[in-house]
Amino acid sequence: MSKLDLEISKNFKAFRAIEPTLLPSNRGKYALIRSEKVVGLYDTIRDAQLTGHNFFEDGLFSVQKIGDGARNLGFFSYALRVASAQ
Repeated sequence: MSKLDLEISKNFKAFRAIEPTLLPSNRGKYALIRSEKVVGLYDTIRDAQLTGHNFFEDGLFSVQKIGDGARNLGFFSYALRVASAQ
């Protein structure tokens, strides 16, 4: 498992645990997650992705939409999000 895959997996588990505390006031927003901590909330996936790339040059972060029934699709999900945010 790559570093990115491991980061995404850990972040997903952490997000699932904290998501109930983020609802309902943040439903539909995007959580930027690094090292199993939500480090920011954004209105658009593009804003979350750009912030992640600007602050974490190693690319070890993930983004999850709040309130969509969190799904872990691994790197494929992350890759799709990056492409759609550009």
